[in-house]
Amino acid sequence: MAIKRKRDAPWSELEIDMLECILRRLSFLDILRFKRVCSWWFSVAESYVSSSCYRLCFQTPWLLLPGTEGKEDDDDDEGEGGLCFFNLDEKREYRDVCMCREVYEGCCVGSSHGWLVLLDKTANLSLFNPFSGARIQVGSLREGLEFTDVDAYNVKEDPRAFVPKAVVMSDGKKDKDKDGVVLIYGSRKKLAFCRDRDGRFMGLDGAHQPYHDIICYDNVVCALSDVGSVEVWHFSGSFPTKIMDMTPSFPLKTANFGRSFRDLYSSHFYLVESCGELLFVVRFIGEFVDGDGKPVREADLLDDEDIQPKICPYKTLLFHVYRLDRHQKKWEEMESLGDQVVFLGGNHSMSLRVGDCPGCVKDSIYFTDSYWGRVDEDYSYGGHDMGYYNLRERIVKPFYDTRCCKMEPTPFWIIPNPW
Repeated sequence: MAIKRKRDAPWSELEIDMLECILRRLSFLDILRFKRVCSWWFSVAESYVSSSCYRLCFQTPWLLLPGTEGKEDDDDDEGEGGLCFFNLDEKREYRDVCMCREVYEGCCVGSSHGWLVLLDKTANLSLFNPFSGARIQVGSLREGLEFTDVDAYNVKEDPRAFVPKAVVMSDGKKDKDKDGVVLIYGSRKKLAFCRDRDGRFMGLDGAHQPYHDIICYDNVVCALSDVGSVEVWHFSGSFPTKIMDMTPSFPLKTANFGRSFRDLYSSHFYLVESCGELLFVVRFIGEFVDGDGKPVREADLLDDEDIQPKICPYKTLLFHVYRLDRHQKKWEEMESLGDQVVFLGGNHSMSLRVGDCPGCVKDSIYFTDSYWGRVDEDYSYGGHDMGYYNLRERIVKPFYDTRCCKMEPTPFWIIPNPW
């Protein structure tokens, strides 16, 4: 049925009731497009998605990609530049819904609740929502945190060497009292937080630095150290209170594998909350992987007949997964994730039911590149290490058909959030 409107009245003057009636019938993607029609429609849509009338009915992460990724040289320029999204369910890229035509300023050091956490070379932290275009200045890490000479150098030359992971504590809509940012920072990989986005960071009393990962859920912050210890803080009061400090025995299987193949693999640790359990996920990355998918030693990249060494980019090949047994104080190996799907990378590590993730394979780990120590080392690769690992099949498969090994900025998982 055609929409009736006053004769000669432009679309930009439609009444709010009619526009909200339209919005109630639109998908998340179409609401994003709706906002781009004119300033009046943008204002109405902003008010609508911020109200109790609107409920986002899915939480499947999208892949945030550089807008020029995968385009051939002879393609037209439409849609190039800036950012785009890849939808796992539809196996399709969207280039017309990002509210940022240009690549964001600053280095992305985290992604959670639909917000990208950005750090610039002066140590200022900000949040950017590529769906709504909203930007929030959080504050300077120089306010309240100790800086060494190494830290000062890293934040200028390689921000992710200074802050390898940052997470937002809430989506910014329903949990205003829980707003804040928690991060791992510095050469010693300490913990710090900023509550209520007041612009001042404070150190968190962690006892097991250096830390590898942090997560937030149910108003608590959990941190994972390099020896597999877990600390938990409750953030309900004016200052966080530590409620758990546990150092389970380190998994022997992972320790033995690391010792046996230390010249072939590096290991990266992640902490995940899944159905009330804490999971310890170990990602093994082949330092140099040949065209057959086999790790090779650096010395093998150049033989007597070669003038230049072979290019064998790093690549993820294997995962180990453990659940925390709090009574036995140990990490217990998991053979299966059941109907769960895990998403890892520079994002807030998360586990979702496969039923809530159309297009995903259950019992799998979907990952993006977060090898910050090497992602920028070569012009021919970096940001490329993506795929999914199925625990039953024990192999890595691609979920995105990339045409190049160099992706800038590095792809991130991000939860759609219109706020």
